[in-house]
Amino acid sequence: MLSDRELTWNLCNELVAGEIATRCLIVSYLIHRLPGKYGDEILEDLKKVNYDAGYVAGKNAAKAIGKNDLVTLGELFGGTKVFSPEIVEITEDRAVIHWRRCPVPTLVPAFKDEGLSEDYLKTVCPIMELFDNGFVEGWNPELEIQTPPDVGETGLQKNGKFCTVIISKRRK
Repeated sequence: MLSDRELTWNLCNELVAGEIATRCLIVSYLIHRLPGKYGDEILEDLKKVNYDAGYVAGKNAAKAIGKNDLVTLGELFGGTKVFSPEIVEITEDRAVIHWRRCPVPTLVPAFKDEGLSEDYLKTVCPIMELFDNGFVEGWNPELEIQTPPDVGETGLQKNGKFCTVIISKRRK
């Protein structure tokens, strides 16, 4: 039983990656199946749900940590070992992080079983990334994030080396 022993970083990363992949798989199936039954407007609901879940998580994380500044958030995003991150830049105004691993592309075989191609990631990733948008705004409404679909660097999904995440202060 896991509660009787300490978790290693590797095991913790595997478990978190598995949970992220599971959440993505559920949402991916919903994205694929629900529009046929309820129309394309259901996709807007799925986007909102992902954003709202991220917002609550970000707000709770800031409360638990006790601060909600950009540097702390950048370190949090840059310390998420499951994504094998590299903090490229971090200041009080901006954080640039390269994620070098992602559990989402591991779902491609499940997509193919569902009759979908690898290109389905182009549909799924922008919806899943809304969790991160919500997280950042829940953490601190004065911050914003550009996720890989926004930055145009979804290279990891295209067998590249990384996806870029940029967190910055919201322009007034």
